[in-house]
Amino acid sequence: MSALRNENPAYQAVTVMKVDWSEHSGSDIAQEHAVRRRSTLVMLSGGEEVGRVIGSTSRDDIEALFKAAI
Repeated sequence: MSALRNENPAYQAVTVMKVDWSEHSGSDIAQEHAVRRRSTLVMLSGGEEVGRVIGSTSRDDIEALFKAAI
């Protein structure tokens, strides 16, 4: 994610929040966004989900999330 943000200035406008699954798996926000396992990336825009990647570290998958958000 950092490399993508560094390479494309448009992606720097996207706020990235990292949540530790071990500590917050039962939290309200995890429940609200139906995050049921580790390695889940959820992209929101205007408070609405615009994309999700589960268990993938593929650059293409992650970049698709950024593109959906901008």
